[in-house]
Amino acid sequence: MNLIAFDIGGTQIKYGIVNADGEVLLAQLCDTPKLAGGAGLIQRLIELATPLISKYAAQGIAISSFGLIDAKAGVVLGAAEAVEGYAGTQVKVALEAALKLPVAIDNDVNCVAIAEGWRGAAQGISNYIAVAIGTGIGGGVVINNQIYRGHRAAAGEWGYMQIDGLVWEDYASMRGLQQAASHLAGTEPLDGRAIFALYDQGDAAIAAVVDNWFKLLATGLANLIYAINPERLVIGGGITARGEAFLHQLQQAVDAAVLPDFKNMTEIVLASAGNHAGMIGASKNWLNCYGTNGTAV
Repeated sequence: MNLIAFDIGGTQIKYGIVNADGEVLLAQLCDTPKLAGGAGLIQRLIELATPLISKYAAQGIAISSFGLIDAKAGVVLGAAEAVEGYAGTQVKVALEAALKLPVAIDNDVNCVAIAEGWRGAAQGISNYIAVAIGTGIGGGVVINNQIYRGHRAAAGEWGYMQIDGLVWEDYASMRGLQQAASHLAGTEPLDGRAIFALYDQGDAAIAAVVDNWFKLLATGLANLIYAINPERLVIGGGITARGEAFLHQLQQAVDAAVLPDFKNMTEIVLASAGNHAGMIGASKNWLNCYGTNGTAV
């Protein structure tokens, strides 16, 4: 059984074919038609999907998308400013009418969380949260093997929570780290790789910035641990390319941030579902909705 999977980002669309075992058989990339509005974006998805349906005998359309998504109705509710007019778009209805295949859609970070439970670092775990650290901080919550979307599909928007009067993602995201590093006197704008290169070389000023960043990041994660009590906390985003070095530093920072009774209660791991996690999670969401026979469950 094959599905056409889309991972719609504000800049690019990943798309291709994923089978019922979560294997990515085809992966391609195109620019998101940001100026085409919601209708133009839907038309682009139709154009991309149409030749794949017969070639791969696709039985459904699985979508991961930025924005707040009403997964049941298949509607974009909001927070989708990257494409003007995308909010309010009836994605499910429009694509099912055009392609004559069942469609399932969910928020992108929810799909990443689902992928981590299916093919990644949370396999076999019933209660976990996935945190994506990028230009902002978002994530997904899985409770008793089910994604928790919350009222109006806004669960996992913890980047907006405040810590000491600071909006968490403004300071604890990669964007926040880069801005803090660029404020150092005489320092040119630095990306994450350059910042950690200086950190590894023992640059004292950069070390102070990075250490404070870890403290802010860990404080927010400690709050999530207190609120949700997950068995596992899966961390994703480009920063995880540092691997065990990053994980060790983060674990130390979280251990310092949580109360003794909570230390080691939640296992912290790095995401492992890979670059196609959005497509994989979207496909699993589709299977959760329709099963392998394509009938709503």
